[in-house]
Amino acid sequence: MIVQDLVAHCPKIHEKAAAGRIVYDVNFVLRAGTADWNVDLVLGPPEFGVGEPDPGVSILKRSPSTVEVAIEIKSVMTEHRKAIKNRKRDLEAHHEHVHHYSNAAVAAGALVVNASKTFKSPLRPGTTVHRDPLKLVEHCVDEMRAISVRGGTRGSGLEARCVIVVVHDNVGLAHTQYFTRQPAPMVGDPLHYDAFVQAICSHYSNRF
Repeated sequence: MIVQDLVAHCPKIHEKAAAGRIVYDVNFVLRAGTADWNVDLVLGPPEFGVGEPDPGVSILKRSPSTVEVAIEIKSVMTEHRKAIKNRKRDLEAHHEHVHHYSNAAVAAGALVVNASKTFKSPLRPGTTVHRDPLKLVEHCVDEMRAISVRGGTRGSGLEARCVIVVVHDNVGLAHTQYFTRQPAPMVGDPLHYDAFVQAICSHYSNRF
């Protein structure tokens, strides 16, 4: 879905995707020096000889020959205060690895946070009850704001980040809903999903 939104709303990516000059892959092993990192979503130019997508296909799913955009997707479903510390650490390590691979690459991070009052964990019996789930969401959003950011090809940080809030009790997908009120990021907030897509587009268009 992120890839489709980038193709739909970023003219540079749309143009290149239609010509077969940018592709995407998931669970891609990105090697920087001697270290490997499994990145959730990557975009970049294909290997030589790859042609245009078939009619009706907006972008090809192939392993890119080099990575120009690397997106890590994390979630906090329960035990919010403990989990967000680990997610924050993971995202800081993500942008460090991506920019060690290439300073020009766009490193982005998306965080999905659960606002449900109850959650059935697969790791423990019974159901967890969150006494103040919106306060927990607010804490996670604030922690996401504290992650390092950068605006150019120097320094350390993510180029784009967002928080998506859902209500999910882990009982059934039919119960899952997007949460679009505060403390979820509102339109105009740098952590809003639309700003995330626009930031990736802007940095990508300026660099590639």
